[in-house]
Amino acid sequence: MLVTATQQQVKGPNIFFIDKHNEIVSEQIEAISSNMKQGSITRNNLLPKNVSDHDLVFYYVSEYSRPTVRSIVTVCEEWQEKKKGFLVLVHNDLRETKVIPYLTLPVNGIVSLSFLEKNSGIVFQFLKQKGVFLEPTLHQALIAEIEKQKLKDKPIKKLILKRETVKLTENEKDVLQLILDGYNNRQISDKLYLAPSTISTIISQLLRKIEAKDRTDAMVKSIRYGWVEAAR
Repeated sequence: MLVTATQQQVKGPNIFFIDKHNEIVSEQIEAISSNMKQGSITRNNLLPKNVSDHDLVFYYVSEYSRPTVRSIVTVCEEWQEKKKGFLVLVHNDLRETKVIPYLTLPVNGIVSLSFLEKNSGIVFQFLKQKGVFLEPTLHQALIAEIEKQKLKDKPIKKLILKRETVKLTENEKDVLQLILDGYNNRQISDKLYLAPSTISTIISQLLRKIEAKDRTDAMVKSIRYGWVEAAR
């Protein structure tokens, strides 16, 4: 196992950095250490046996996957069993929306590696004061996820076509929206003041363009491609 440590004689937080695949370069560890001002950082690919010697564990993850989740859960269980401290996930890129599910795990927060390099001291002080730290760029994503979970229990009243995202003619967009609304060809004809034969032609062109087998498949593809939003 590769161990990289930066030690200082001044009393400060003892930090352990779990980097299972040795993806973080020494310069990044040094940047994190320099912003801490005091203390020490030890890097390894497994949680140490003497975990009680550390005030904070950073766990580096580069993607969301089931094996990674299982590994984090194991680390969390070991950490909580041996010491009540702070365990924070460090992600390589918080624009990856799949980091949000990690918040369901018993961790004290999530930060990006780039943020941690510049603000490690602030992160530790905030953890000591509040017990949790979530990088500011994740706040909006978290609120959106909470709202999304709340909406799951509400019935969908209408599927609204996001017209600006679909490369179809205006007539085809009108017809697709009415298909999403559940209207048949005759009803669509009446609503758009177009002949039934014209509606049939538009639907045929629409199905061909989006490679749908029929009207139902057109609705399924519209949802799958992200062309609609649900009004509840």
